[in-house]
Amino acid sequence: MKPDPKDLLYVSDLDGTLLDPHSDFPSAWVDRLNRLIERGLKFTIATARNYDSAHPILHEVNLQLPVILFNGAYLTHFKTGENLKQSNYIERDVAYELLDLVAPLEQDPFVYTFDERHRLYYRNAINEGSLAYLKSLEGDGRLHYVDEYQFTDNEQIAGLLLIDTPAVLAPVYRQLRERFPDNLNLYFAKDIARPKYNWLQMFHHHADKGRMLRTLSQQLDIPLSQIVVFGDYLNDLEMFEIAGKAVAVGNALPEVQAVAHQVIGTNADGGVLDYLESLGF
Repeated sequence: MKPDPKDLLYVSDLDGTLLDPHSDFPSAWVDRLNRLIERGLKFTIATARNYDSAHPILHEVNLQLPVILFNGAYLTHFKTGENLKQSNYIERDVAYELLDLVAPLEQDPFVYTFDERHRLYYRNAINEGSLAYLKSLEGDGRLHYVDEYQFTDNEQIAGLLLIDTPAVLAPVYRQLRERFPDNLNLYFAKDIARPKYNWLQMFHHHADKGRMLRTLSQQLDIPLSQIVVFGDYLNDLEMFEIAGKAVAVGNALPEVQAVAHQVIGTNADGGVLDYLESLGF
């Protein structure tokens, strides 16, 4: 006997999944999702974005449940921005060792930190992939250019990001895996928007969407078997492994589609919304 869709929790990634290819959520889509929530849909998001980045895009959506942010680093009240739970941060000595290791590259990492507010530091952004990412952050209050990476005593290092060609980043990825197997959670995959470039994302070893999904499951008293997740990228795989149902959008990476229970329409076509509307709310 199939469970009642109203008993299930639906959790969607944002970029490449719920959002359109321009990383927007059109007003017509806002109306569609709000209607479903009003009719009883239990829905939330799990994204690599942090609050300052996700909230402006979805502020008109009536998200009533906690949201998973920054790749599982935070469980956050969406309306207020209050962090309800947080995972560990990258140890300070590991972060400085990381920066020393990648210093020979011409391309510097983006560094995400948090004390009382989020900050995003950058130095050299010289290739097409990094410049495009930097342009996407125009007007983002987190963004700070620095001559040197220096952090205050209270500043926690949440993550780092390198964007470059696979040939440049593959040796760095291998070095980091070997040197920090118990310290870092690494994601290395192509930039879907610019396939000639790859992203190498670095988080604390215990920061991933799957771990925070377990926390949310316990907090809401909804078994993992009654959770449906949607995604497109490597950092969604931890959710795919533990959720009752894993759904990949049609534009997802092949390795994500390969382990999904179902593949639906693309993010450009509003595949997640179409799926949710098909449930009969």
